[in-house]
Amino acid sequence: MKRNSHIAFSAGDKFRRFSCARCCSGPIACLLVLIMALLLATPRSFAVAPGPGSIPFRFVHGFAVVVPVSVNGQGPYDFMLDTGSTITTLDSGLGQQLGLATQGMGTVTTLTQSAPAPLAVASRVAIGPVTEENLVVMIRDLNGLHQIAPTARGVLGQNALDHTDFLLDYKHKLIQFDIDGEIGRSLGGRHVPLHRETVGNNSQYANLSVHGSVNDNGVREMELLLDSGSASLVLFAGVDSVGSGYAESFVADTAGHHLLAGIRDLQLVIDGKSREVPTHVLSMKKGGGPKIDGLLPTAIFSRIYISNRGGFAMFEPKQLKSSALSGAVASLPSQGTAAHGGGF
Repeated sequence: MKRNSHIAFSAGDKFRRFSCARCCSGPIACLLVLIMALLLATPRSFAVAPGPGSIPFRFVHGFAVVVPVSVNGQGPYDFMLDTGSTITTLDSGLGQQLGLATQGMGTVTTLTQSAPAPLAVASRVAIGPVTEENLVVMIRDLNGLHQIAPTARGVLGQNALDHTDFLLDYKHKLIQFDIDGEIGRSLGGRHVPLHRETVGNNSQYANLSVHGSVNDNGVREMELLLDSGSASLVLFAGVDSVGSGYAESFVADTAGHHLLAGIRDLQLVIDGKSREVPTHVLSMKKGGGPKIDGLLPTAIFSRIYISNRGGFAMFEPKQLKSSALSGAVASLPSQGTAAHGGGF
């Protein structure tokens, strides 16, 4: 039986997209950050389709996870998996190609400016065995993303992942979706709490953060956004950087405007384990919301298990036993467009 959805609009609800698309020690480091949109979410449903639970991904520039995503039965298209993004985003060309009608306007807010962006509703968004129906999406130019992954047509955000648990395996370049909990039970590691920071008054839309600390002439406790779209650890404030004799770089937002960032090698502690990581430090006091102090790139771990349903993560989990999905791997579809570039 076909289910009809009701869409309503309200100026009180917000979305946020917050992710670092590319940070590096070169002359320009790109930061895709902070999308805020005004829309009351359409009712949507979640479904699991039969099929392999493991999806190979393409690893771009040493941080970006590019996955095959189908929209409204079309595709699959290349999307960047972005746990730091509250909302899923399609580039303008794909939105037009799919004939998605604008349902309202949102606001794209970067570190330097805000700009309006259309919102639409996709009837079906699917990755591997996971399907979201009636998903709110943003449609806008993704020029910054195209510089990283030329074939990318969108960003798969947290609103498409809210009902899923998955293992992000950078070593084998696989995402294993844990439909029945079997993968989680096969792993050993501490369940580190993930905190949901909701956007506006709508608890359905949130970013995930984890508590950690950095050592900068003393331990500084921080709340870090769990961000698969970030190339390096990014801190908004609280650590000496710019003008302190440290190396400097630029962080560019999606509008092409730049902010100066200091480059540091800091000791990061997550789950009681310390590691030295390259860090970009901005002079701004806050960037990702009142409780967020920076961006934690998932790519610094070889494996991370993210449980949206359980509200926890396992960092570098050990394999205690083989899972039922370990041998079920889907093939990446061949792309009929231009050849991949930038690290595929």
